Amino acid sequence: MKNQLKTLKTIALATSIVVAGGLIGTANANPSVDQVKLLTANFAPRQVVQVEAGDFHFKPGQVAPIHTHDAPAIGYVAKGMIIYQVEGEKPQILREGDAFFEPTDARILRFDNASATEEAIFIDFNLEQENEPFIVFEEAPKEHIDRRTLPTVTLKDEVVDQVEVYSNRIAPSADLELTGKSPTLGLVAQGIVEVQFEGAEPLRVSAGGTFALPTADSRVSIANVSDEVSAKVITFQLN
Repeated sequence: MKNQLKTLKTIALATSIVVAGGLIGTANANPSVDQVKLLTANFAPRQVVQVEAGDFHFKPGQVAPIHTHDAPAIGYVAKGMIIYQVEGEKPQILREGDAFFEPTDARILRFDNASATEEAIFIDFNLEQENEPFIVFEEAPKEHIDRRTLPTVTLKDEVVDQVEVYSNRIAPSADLELTGKSPTLGLVAQGIVEVQFEGAEPLRVSAGGTFALPTADSRVSIANVSDEVSAKVITFQLN
């Protein structure tokens, strides 16, 4: 992709979105970074103008209303377990560390907290065309849904038909180098990292922090500041 992501103006320390170049090959070449592909989501090509993101916190036993998505939704389970069912398919369990894909051509019958005693947290990214809502409920929710809005990423008419999701575990005191041309969304899932990009001071971000970077021909270093424990960054590469 040749277009650039517009740099977000607001930096909030809540949940983390990384906008950087694609990282395929770079992490794999670094023995200090353990990269694992979690998911590849394919869908009909769409001209994406923005990526709307949310951080959901479900109480023990909380049930999601039946809903649909006008825009494909790709996400990650940060805590707990989710019962997930697309109409026409069997229910499945999404566990902490799993990625998921909610398509546009089916009803989502279940996206429920599987635990009666523990909270569940998941983050989703919605690849929206002009004037698309991120979710459509068949009926108004009967209980409050704790959705914590994350900064919206604006794209300049990117045509996207695939998202590849990777888990990148960064060893203590090691760096993850991100390079390439494909827009990439990411989530800092564990640890504390320091983001170093050209022309700016390093930005230190804990798990749940937020930052944004340009994409075109950029090289970004994400360093694990701990010399004792690993950090984990989840990346969502838009193709």
